[in-house]
Amino acid sequence: MSGTRTQSARWKSIISILKQGNKVTADSLATELEVSARTIHRDLDVLRDDFHAPIEFDSSRRTFVLTECEWQMRPVQLTESELFHLVVAAGMAGQFHGTPIAKGLHQLFHKLESVLVEPIDLDPELIADKVSFHGGHARAIDSEVWRTLVSGLRNNQVVRMNYQAAGSARPTLRNVEPIHLACRMGDWYLLARLHEESETRTYALSRIHHAETLRKFFISAPGDSNQAARKTFARFVAQRGKPIKVRVRFTPASSEWIREREWHKDQSFAEHRDGGLTLTLPIDGEKEALAWVLRWGSQAKVLAPQWLKERVLEEARAMVGNS
Repeated sequence: MSGTRTQSARWKSIISILKQGNKVTADSLATELEVSARTIHRDLDVLRDDFHAPIEFDSSRRTFVLTECEWQMRPVQLTESELFHLVVAAGMAGQFHGTPIAKGLHQLFHKLESVLVEPIDLDPELIADKVSFHGGHARAIDSEVWRTLVSGLRNNQVVRMNYQAAGSARPTLRNVEPIHLACRMGDWYLLARLHEESETRTYALSRIHHAETLRKFFISAPGDSNQAARKTFARFVAQRGKPIKVRVRFTPASSEWIREREWHKDQSFAEHRDGGLTLTLPIDGEKEALAWVLRWGSQAKVLAPQWLKERVLEEARAMVGNS
């Protein structure tokens, strides 16, 4: 029996062994299934807590027994359409490669597989020629950092983290009040306030080297997280003050692409007779504003603010000089 079998296969084997009516120990199950006793204990907890399996433990003999031999794991039936959607979801889960979410989603799919009427293969390759994903891979995130941040978010608890900002030679300690986790353009970011300050900043999770929750708590206003998420354009939030109000005129050739997408909830359009348009929207952060405008090349002309027009011109001259 292979020790590399999936969780769902182990669960079925455990139930099958227990149904034989014998009282077994965690060690004997571990030997039979070629895994550690700790893994067996986790599997038994899942079977009892998540699937309500009638498994009892005899503390005097340290054995486990299935009290209802006719018990079955509840089956789930899927239509062909639902199966297709499930496999698509499995493919989408692959976009979280490099984050602790990936492992959790992988376990979730196998758990669902274990309760289906008939075993199925949830490998996204089943529909690789029908559906594809091109979101790119996220930068690696330390699993302990992830769990600490989630705990801080859930409990409104201050987090002390060792953060190395881009361009910095070494990380620095910061005490923050976590507000919101966001996946933007393939990477994960934390929106947080510096403790006992009103300033909100964005931190790349991949740049957090260590994090721990403190015995300090903060009061989160209702809807605080949703407001932070809605006002954010792409990756960043403004480090100081209000978002930058940007006004850009687009050529007729690019206007269709601009018009058919909502870039920000507070955006506005001004149509022109030649088929072009002017887009006005708030963008959080100078770097984000410059990067977004430059992606459109000669199809975009910055009308405001003046400093952004000058920065774009400087970048264009520098690109010509490097060519």
